[in-house]
This record gives sequence, C-alpha cells and structure tokens, in this order.
Amino acid sequence: MSSDSISAYAGRKKVGKMSVIKFNVNTGYEVPVSLLTSDISQFQTALNFSARLIDLQKSLSDDFVKSTVYQDYMKTVEIKHSEELSYVEKSASENFNARLSDIIQTITDKQQAFNNQIEAVRSEYDVQIKTIAREKKNLEDEATAAKAELEITLQKEIRNLKKQLAEKDGELQTLSKGEAIIRDQCNSEAQKLLKIIEEKNNAAQDAMRKSYEQAIALKEEALQHREIKVSQREEELQTTLQRNASSSYRGQDGETYFETLAAEKMKWKLTDTSKIPHSCDYSAVIHKLNVFFEMKNYTSDIRTDEITKFLRDMKEHPEVHIGIFISLHTRIMGKDREKPISIEWINDSQCAMYIQSFKELDENHTLSLIDQVIKMSSIYSKMIGSKGDISEESILQGRIDKARVYIDEYISETCCLIKRVTNDQKLHRQLVESSYSHTLSVLKSQTNAINTALEILTGEYKEDNTIDDTLIDTAEEVKPKKATKKKA
Repeated sequence: MSSDSISAYAGRKKVGKMSVIKFNVNTGYEVPVSLLTSDISQFQTALNFSARLIDLQKSLSDDFVKSTVYQDYMKTVEIKHSEELSYVEKSASENFNARLSDIIQTITDKQQAFNNQIEAVRSEYDVQIKTIAREKKNLEDEATAAKAELEITLQKEIRNLKKQLAEKDGELQTLSKGEAIIRDQCNSEAQKLLKIIEEKNNAAQDAMRKSYEQAIALKEEALQHREIKVSQREEELQTTLQRNASSSYRGQDGETYFETLAAEKMKWKLTDTSKIPHSCDYSAVIHKLNVFFEMKNYTSDIRTDEITKFLRDMKEHPEVHIGIFISLHTRIMGKDREKPISIEWINDSQCAMYIQSFKELDENHTLSLIDQVIKMSSIYSKMIGSKGDISEESILQGRIDKARVYIDEYISETCCLIKRVTNDQKLHRQLVESSYSHTLSVLKSQTNAINTALEILTGEYKEDNTIDDTLIDTAEEVKPKKATKKKA
C-alpha cells in the first residue's frame, strides 16, 4: 500500500484536561523546528491554517489559480512584515539615540575630570623631578670620591692576594704528594665495608628464608588438619546417608540424637518408652512433671495420622501434663509453616507442643523454650493439686485462658527470634569460610612471590615468560590495604 492512500490522522487520546492527537508521516519526513518549539495555541492556529490550505487545494484545480491565491497571501504577509520591521527600526533608533546622548554626556564629564587630575599630577611630578635632579648631582659627586678611594683599597688587596696565592701553590704541591696514600686508605676501608654489608645481607636472607619456611610449614600443617577434618566429616555423612536409607535406622538415629542433645544441653534423663504401646518414644520427669516426647526423623512432611496417634497416647495417659511432638527435618501437615513452634491445649488439662524442622532452629533457644513451657505447666499443676477445689480449679483455668494469649504471642516471637539467629549463624559461618579460603590463597601467592624474590637475590632464579595472574590480583588487592593503614 502506498503512503498517499494512508490517512494522516492516527487517533486521539484524552489525558486530563488536554488531548493527544497522533498523525502518520513518511519515515524520511522531519518536523519543522517552528512547530516543535511552538505552544498549544500557535500549533492549533497552524493546524487551522493547514486545513484551509487543504480545502483551497481541493477546490482549486488550475495551477494558475493556486499560484494567484498563494501570491496574494505572500503579498499580505510581506506588507505586514514590512510594517512590523519599520516599527521595530523606529523604536530601536529612538532608544539608541536616547541612550547615546546619555553616554556622550557621561563621557564628557569623565573626560573633564580626568584632564583636571592630569594637570594636578603633572605639577606634582615637575616638582619631584627638580628635587631628583639635585639629588642626582650630589650622588655623582659622592660616587666619584668613593671610586677613587675604592681603587686605592683594591690595589692593596690585589698585592696581598698575590702573596697568598704563592703560599697556596706551595701547600698544593705538598698535599698532592699525600693524595695517593689517602686514596689507598679509602679503597681498603671501602672493601671492608662491602664485606660487612654482604655478610649482613646474607644473614638477613637466611633469617627471612627460615621464617617463611616455618610459616609455610605451619600453613601446610593447618591445611592437612583441615583435610583430615573434611575426610572425617565425609565419612560421617556417608554413614548417615547409608543409615538414612533405612527408615528404622533413621528413626533410631533421630531418637539417639535428641536423647544425647537433651542430656548435654538441659541435663534431662529421657526414658525409652518406644517398646511400650501407646506411650510415645520417650518419657521424662522435668520440674516434677511427667512429659512425653514423640520423635520423627522423616524425609517427607509428617502426616496427620501421626498427630492422631500422638493425641491418642496423650489422652490415654492423663497423668502426663505435657507432650512434645518433634519433627527433626520436615514440616507437620495441618500446622502453620510460618510458625515452626506451636502449642495446643487438649483434654482440658494437657498441653501439646509441636516443633517443625527442629534442626533448622537454634538448639539452645528451642530447648530453653520447651523448658520454660514445662516449668509454667508445673507451677499451675501444683496450684491445682494443692487447692483441689472445683471453684479454685475453674479460677485457675480462667487464668490459664488469659495467659494463653501471651504465651502464644511469646512463642511466635521466639520462633521469629530463633529463625533470625539461625540465619545469622549461617551468614557468619559462610563469611568465616570465605575469609579463610581467601586468606589461604593470598598467603600462597605471597609465599610464591617471596620465594621468587629470594631466588632472584641468590642468583638461582630462571626467567620465565609466563606470568602468574593470581600474583597480580593479590598485589592489586594488597596495595589499597597498605594505603588505608597509612591513613589511619
């Protein structure tokens, strides 16, 4: 499709109190600068005028009539332009004449004042010139007398200097005889000093070599120790993977892990009740209160039927006031994933505590939270047991309901704190590991540089065209650090 058959109007869009109109043009068309710099009223006037021109072009088919219309318009524009130009020239001429008269008057006044100042300065300088001429004459007379006296004095000094030169010539002849002796003494002393410097340099090189050899040995020992730890950790992980392949071994490992952790951190003595039906995995007496522990070391989320079994065991043992359900690695279905620790009050007087992904949390904080919940439950159990009255029990139940809100809030805040502390520990561990590896690489490159410098000093260095890129990078990193130390 040719460009002549396409409509120039492309659309209109209202934006606030204004409207945006789009037009289609040829690719090589350049918009006139006057249109780009015009305001809205000028641009609308130009569009109206263009519309009239288009209407005239459609109505006028003869080229002679078209040229006559445009010629009349050009004459009108030329007359209007000439009138405006004459008005501007007249106003500019009047302004220029008014300003020029003021400038001429100002220049005349300044010229008169300048002439008066010149006359005053000229009279002053005439008086000063006469005074200087008299002083010049007096100085010339004094200079003539001083010159005569100076010539007499110089002649006497010349005679004295000739005598002194003769005496110095004799002394130079005497000193020239001892020059050879002094030169020999200087050469011998210089040889002695060079030997002493070489001995000190060799001793310093040996000391540097020994110190860096010791540093290298220490670094290698540290690397070997780290490699041994890594190999041991790999063996432990391999054993863990092999045991995780079996669900029974995995469950036993989880139970053993928590039993050991509870004994080390909190001094809890857990009793294995996994062989007793409907008695969870472990039981313990903490703060004189019976507590059940149910451990899950699954690789997938804990199903709700496991929760049902746990609640059934709690219901069958009313003497147990608290039950702790712990999932070591995974989440628990039906529990809020954003809250890894939650509490549920069951069977009127029992408390069920659920902990998701235990190993992702901070061990110390989590165990401390469990201990505090058990301690609070122990206090209320003692109060209920000591009173024994139904009315007192209902009062304590009301207090428990009121305190439950704050306990839930405390647990949620503690969960957030544990998450934040765990993330901070991970970040610090990553930072230390990266810093340690970077330090090792820098020390290795520095060791290579020092060995090369020692080889160059001892003459054992063999030139090699290859360049160690790590050495260049290390040098670029070390230079800014030295500069910052100097500033500090």
